[in-house]
Amino acid sequence: MEEAASTNGVSEDTDDASEKHEEEELTFLEIPWEDVIFKYIMPCLPLQTKFQMRRVSKQCLEMMTLYFSISRTVNTCRIANKMTAGALSIMTKNNTGLHDLVLRNSKDWLTDPVLIPVLKQNQKLQRLDISNCSFVTNSSLQVLGVNCKNVRTVCLTDCHWVSVEGLTVLAFHCVNIESLDLTGCWGITDEAITLLAMQCKKLQYLSLAKIYGLTDYAMSILAREATSMRHLNIRGILAEYATNLKALEARECRDITENSLYKLRNRGVKIDVRPPQPPRGLAGLRHRSRRLNVQI
Repeated sequence: MEEAASTNGVSEDTDDASEKHEEEELTFLEIPWEDVIFKYIMPCLPLQTKFQMRRVSKQCLEMMTLYFSISRTVNTCRIANKMTAGALSIMTKNNTGLHDLVLRNSKDWLTDPVLIPVLKQNQKLQRLDISNCSFVTNSSLQVLGVNCKNVRTVCLTDCHWVSVEGLTVLAFHCVNIESLDLTGCWGITDEAITLLAMQCKKLQYLSLAKIYGLTDYAMSILAREATSMRHLNIRGILAEYATNLKALEARECRDITENSLYKLRNRGVKIDVRPPQPPRGLAGLRHRSRRLNVQI
């Protein structure tokens, strides 16, 4: 009898512990959304997985809708060729607090009617990257200037549609801009760069690479007005048009690298900056190889 009672007691204790354990178990959706899932789990998931979760259940759809509405970053560059205008609309429809909008290489589907509503409802935007987006126009750039006056970084690499008018609106309204990449924006002129230098006094990084219509007038205005400039990229301009150049003095220009100088060296231009030396081991190997006489 005592053994039976003892056995029953153990069984009852085990059942109680099992029931208590079951009560303590949480499902994924019961984990705090904003404090845990959005903060620690969602940043680790690919964008495709986030869209797949929307189809799991109504509660998952509710969770992902909330997640997209409070996200501070939208970055589609890794799957730009698989994205659609509808997918971007889902991600940004209820969001008014975006800080970073990275849509690089979205050249097949990103247009003004898709981008402009996002820019209009996110006035706190600080970074926009629409590099290599072929079907956007200066209308989007003008909306950016008027509505997103706190933007700090704008990347427009290979946006050949950028014109003086679009950049003028940006320069007048976004005076706090710090980084601007205009690489390959062929339509930019000295006039636009002059205005940019005079208006945007906080500009620290500016890329004018492959804009072959610029002259030394724009460079002189930048040197005089852009007092906060830390990095100026004019790669390709000298090598392309300075065909009669015989000498170049660039000794104190710390941000002019060998990438910009090697073509000029190959043409025989005298440069007051020495080319980078190979590692000492390689230099010695080259020296010895000149004297090496191989006999077979």
